[in-house]
Amino acid sequence: MKYLFWLTPVVLSSALLLPGCDNGQEDRAPRSEIGPGAAATKMSVGDLESAIRAKLESDDATKQANLSVSVDVESNKATLSGQVVSQDIRDKAIELAKSAQPGLTIEDKIDVKPAV
Repeated sequence: MKYLFWLTPVVLSSALLLPGCDNGQEDRAPRSEIGPGAAATKMSVGDLESAIRAKLESDDATKQANLSVSVDVESNKATLSGQVVSQDIRDKAIELAKSAQPGLTIEDKIDVKPAV
């Protein structure tokens, strides 16, 4: 009974203090949350263009295609243009470019013209 007498004020005071510890948490977004289409760190135009080119050069077929890359980091978009000899190479180039940065949108201006 003696412990209950001393425990009661401790429990009541902690019940009054703990709700105050959470003030201001509602308006803060969790740190691990990333907005839709946003990368964890924003790349510069040169860095993103280099990353895409490195991805394209990692595959022999897309490396030989000599594709052009232009980048708009503000809208997280890249444009691929050029000429390839098959639809498979075109699809591979688009997938490789998309893998350079999460959420990257690719505008496809690649022409498919089979070799004669």
